[in-house]
Amino acid sequence: MIDFSIVIPTKNEEKNIKKCLESIINQKKVNIEILIVDGYSTDETIIISKKIKKNKNIIIRNIFFRGPAEKAIAKGIHLAKGKYIVFLGADDRIYSYKTLSEINEIFENKEIDIIYGGYQLIKPNEKKIKDIIPDKVNYKRILNSENYICATSLYFRNTIFNKVKKDQDDGYDFAFILKTFNKFKIYKTNKILSKFKIHPMSNSGNFYKNLKNIEKDWEISKKYGGYIFNNYHRRLLIINILSFLGLLQLAEFKRKLSWKKMIGTNVNFKKNSEEVNFRLKQKV
Repeated sequence: MIDFSIVIPTKNEEKNIKKCLESIINQKKVNIEILIVDGYSTDETIIISKKIKKNKNIIIRNIFFRGPAEKAIAKGIHLAKGKYIVFLGADDRIYSYKTLSEINEIFENKEIDIIYGGYQLIKPNEKKIKDIIPDKVNYKRILNSENYICATSLYFRNTIFNKVKKDQDDGYDFAFILKTFNKFKIYKTNKILSKFKIHPMSNSGNFYKNLKNIEKDWEISKKYGGYIFNNYHRRLLIINILSFLGLLQLAEFKRKLSWKKMIGTNVNFKKNSEEVNFRLKQKV
């Protein structure tokens, strides 16, 4: 019996995948399958995943998939065989060696379907920035203002798909939360469950890649009944106006300042890089 399925989308993540996997294989008292959904990496991502030493309680499955990370996650979720599911970025970490056994205990002792908890922000060099404990669930606030639930600290029973239909947006955490949080029993823990790395080339951290998220967030909020001119809509309108006026660099400069304050160094979002252009062309 597999207790946990952990879905990790990858594309050329040789610099990150080993530490991510190490944070998983060090878990105690639970059986785990790791589903690496890889976008045909040209580096050693898959080689590293095959060579890493693991205990008998760990299974690693490599699945190849062409498409954005969100749809790769959905692919992994829908193939998962574990009782409980979570998804991580290759640059994220399970918080401690006890985390999954603690989550397992909560699920076993409470009649709940979904658990979410705190997370630790870490710098690109793995050093801690701060711990964050999210607020209690407020569905209207998430729908119309901000998604404050960290995907890497969100666990759910596989059986929820007996009640809600699987779809390709399941890998987009905001859509999954809106789809499920008003239908199932939710439990919040104040424990830190994951380490969430912020770096300037991630889909959420990079200024230009994040434009795709801003567009998608409004689309999802609208789909689930969000108000017109809510916070997601306003963010998109502001970006579109700045882009139309040729002033998008002002918003980029502001983000660079906030990044420097947070991680202590200057950042480069590499606007014209192949990686950024590839993300902007994807249909998320």
